[in-house]
Amino acid sequence: MPAKYQENDPNALIRQYTPLVRRIASHIGSRLPANVELDDLIQEGMTGLLDAMNRYKPLPNLSFEAYASTRIRGAIYDACRRDDILPRHHRDKVDALEKTTRRLEQELGRLPSEVEVAQSLGVAIEDYHSVLDSLVNVMPLEDVPEDMLPTDPFGDPLEQVNSKQFMLRMVEVLKRLPDKQQMVMALHYQEDLSYREIAAVMGLTPGRISQLHTQAVIAIRAMLD
Repeated sequence: MPAKYQENDPNALIRQYTPLVRRIASHIGSRLPANVELDDLIQEGMTGLLDAMNRYKPLPNLSFEAYASTRIRGAIYDACRRDDILPRHHRDKVDALEKTTRRLEQELGRLPSEVEVAQSLGVAIEDYHSVLDSLVNVMPLEDVPEDMLPTDPFGDPLEQVNSKQFMLRMVEVLKRLPDKQQMVMALHYQEDLSYREIAAVMGLTPGRISQLHTQAVIAIRAMLD
């Protein structure tokens, strides 16, 4: 059972939720390039925690931990976007895959298979998998257009409406993913399992799990655009 929110004791809150910051920073850092320092992510996450402490208003269906988690993740990803951690050649690969997926989805009326994407790119399926492998750790789900990200539940009412619309769109998009990709996304983001843990559950290799994750994120980005 989570500890009670101690509004009048900020030092106690910081001590209590510093492990949460570290856990979220480590989770995000595991999917980012190796040159990104975990300590830097933790520092940005602490900024998000302090922001949450200043903004949080107790509500029956919104615990401080849930609210703080959103703020912590947001602060870390804001820093990643600000510092442009994704190299240009990686962005070019992402853009090419996203555009190809979007075009095929429009032509076929459904999400294309990986074979169809590879054929459209004019590469062998092995080369297509190599491209996916090169993008491992640089394709978090949160890497969607910034104006589509969920907003502050205590913010402007119009922004709250936009946030609900985004979540409804996201639910519909996730339903269109192939079953294995849906399972990977659910286990990774809802159950907080690592690629290795998901691989054990699904009877696949961690490398294949990372490929499925990258394919899912590219499809999500293409459908949300």
